[in-house]
Amino acid sequence: MEELLKAQGLTEEQIKAVMAGMVTNKIYTTSLENADERYNKLKGQKEDTEGQLNTANTTITDLKKNNKDNEILQATIKTREGTIATLKTDSDAKIKNLTINTAIDKVLATNKAKHSDLLASKFDREKLIVAEDGKITGLDEQFKGIKETYKDLFEETIAGKTPANNGGAQVNNTYETLMNNSDTMTAEEVAAQFMAMKK
Repeated sequence: MEELLKAQGLTEEQIKAVMAGMVTNKIYTTSLENADERYNKLKGQKEDTEGQLNTANTTITDLKKNNKDNEILQATIKTREGTIATLKTDSDAKIKNLTINTAIDKVLATNKAKHSDLLASKFDREKLIVAEDGKITGLDEQFKGIKETYKDLFEETIAGKTPANNGGAQVNNTYETLMNNSDTMTAEEVAAQFMAMKK
């Protein structure tokens, strides 16, 4: 984002003010702040958990073989197996939810959705399937249906016209306008404002 602002000819002071204003007003490129970082962290935790589970399962298998007559130990092993299965299920669910939420945010942002939180709630997450490579089956189909049903909640880009902001007022070329309206503007509208300022 800072590189984009520099390319638009803003000074370091103006860039810092805009970036601070965006953070203050919770303006991000998706509704999840640091989504990639959070996803990678959860993925790393999942891989660690899987490594621990593999070690635990190997130990349990050995204990079962070598202690078939020990009823107390066999009962403990069954309990541990249940705990391990629950941990794996929870870890998989967290990764799946974050992957789906990030993909939904991305498709809504790319298609210039208004009120993305409301639209995100319209997706049936139970019907979305996340593959090992992170691809999501069913997302495109659901998005098409939602876009058709809620046409008025998507901006239409008309060639040669600048996006509207602040209740429909057209973008003008002042820094003050940007600072005064940044909390009601989308990322695309902010970029259009920078372009207008440069002109």
